[in-house]
Amino acid sequence: MIGASAFVLLGAAAVLDDRVRDRATGVFAGSAMSELTAARDQVARVVHQAATTVGYQSDVHGMLMFFVVAAGLLCVLALRT
Repeated sequence: MIGASAFVLLGAAAVLDDRVRDRATGVFAGSAMSELTAARDQVARVVHQAATTVGYQSDVHGMLMFFVVAAGLLCVLALRT
């Protein structure tokens, strides 16, 4: 059911945006490895930037970051159930 909804969302996005259509066509045409590598690199950059930001903020605003991380964890747990 989750996979089907993901394909429906991808289809709707492909109808509305040419960039999504080009990327989806490239993945389904066989150039998936380069597409997956590019996506993995983007995720790695986002995670690195988030870790750097959290590290800086925890140095400057330690107690506030503790509450932000705890609230985020509780939010994830609340949405999961």
